[in-house]
Amino acid sequence: MGTEYGVHISGGDVSGPIAMGEHARATVYNVGGAGDTGELGRLLDRLERLLGEHEAELAEPQRAHRDAADVRQELAEAEPDRSRIMDALKRLSVRAAEVSVIVEVVSQIRDLLP
Repeated sequence: MGTEYGVHISGGDVSGPIAMGEHARATVYNVGGAGDTGELGRLLDRLERLLGEHEAELAEPQRAHRDAADVRQELAEAEPDRSRIMDALKRLSVRAAEVSVIVEVVSQIRDLLP
């Protein structure tokens, strides 16, 4: 065999990794699947509802709401910043430390993130 490598593509769109050549490798990192996106949305909805129901028990309720909004906004970005999301979730855990159901939802959101 020769050492000439090539890729011929015709007739439409190509989607996905393409690698060519000796020892070539193409790697794809997916940030959750379609099911995860729906589950994240449901958990964020629940989180916001719980924040409203337990406002009196929260340390800094307005900031807790803002943190939840930041998480939702960042996840809507084309390339979400994972560290920014995790920082907001950490702050939420601290602000809602006295409300176990909120801390549990925050943990479930964290578990869905890669």
